[in-house]
Amino acid sequence: MKFFRTRSAPTIPRPRIRPVTSRQAVLRRYRRPAAVALALLAGALMLQSVAKAGYSTVEVPVAAADLPAGHVLQSGDLRWVAQPAAEGQPAPPRHDALVGERLAIAVPAGLPVREHLLVGPQLLTGTSPGTVAVPLRLSDPATVSLLSPGQKVNVVLTSGDGYEREIQSRTLAQGLTVLWVPASAGDDGFGLLPAASGGNDTMIVVAATAGAAEKLSAASSRGKVAAVIVN
Repeated sequence: MKFFRTRSAPTIPRPRIRPVTSRQAVLRRYRRPAAVALALLAGALMLQSVAKAGYSTVEVPVAAADLPAGHVLQSGDLRWVAQPAAEGQPAPPRHDALVGERLAIAVPAGLPVREHLLVGPQLLTGTSPGTVAVPLRLSDPATVSLLSPGQKVNVVLTSGDGYEREIQSRTLAQGLTVLWVPASAGDDGFGLLPAASGGNDTMIVVAATAGAAEKLSAASSRGKVAAVIVN
C-alpha cells in the first residue's frame, strides 16, 4: 500500500514580453530611463562648465630637490607644476629669469622659488621704505655660524686696547634683520657671498635704515664688531 504520493512542482509561467513593433512603442517603454539619463548628463556638463569658469591654474617653478643656501640655480634644479591661480597673486618668474641666480636661503624640495628667495634687492621686499642692505664684517668668526637669515641682532662696537685707550663698547644699531649669511663659517665660496681668503668668511648682510648704514659701514675699521642675537 502506498501512503505517499509524489507530486511534481508547479510550473510558474514566464511573463510574456510583447515584442516592440514600432518606434512609438520604443519611446513609450524607454522614455522614463532616457529622461533620467539625460538629466544626469546635463547636470554633469553644467557642473563641469562652472568648475572650468571659476578654476584656473598657473605654472609655478618649484625646487626639484633640496637646495642649500648660496646655491646658484641651474635648469635642472627647477621643475614646473600647475597650481591654482589666486587673485592678486604676482605672476611667477620666467624660467630664464631664475637660472644663474643665487639662493639667499635653503629651499626644500617642492617649495615654489620666488624672487624674494634670491640674493639681490628682492630681499628687501616687505621692509619699510628707505631700508637698505648693509654688508657687515664681524670680528668673531664663530658668531657667523650661529646666525641665519631672518634673525634679529644688535650690532655692538668695541674700541680701545686697554692700555693707551680705554676699552669701550657701544651699540650702533638695534633690532636689525639678518638678510645674508655665508653657507658656513668655513665655506670655500659656496655661500651667499665670496669667501674670504683662507676660508674664514665673517661677512653678513643686515637690513638697516640709511642713518644706521653710515655707522655700520665703517664700524670694522674703528674696532671689533659683534652681533648680539635678540628676540
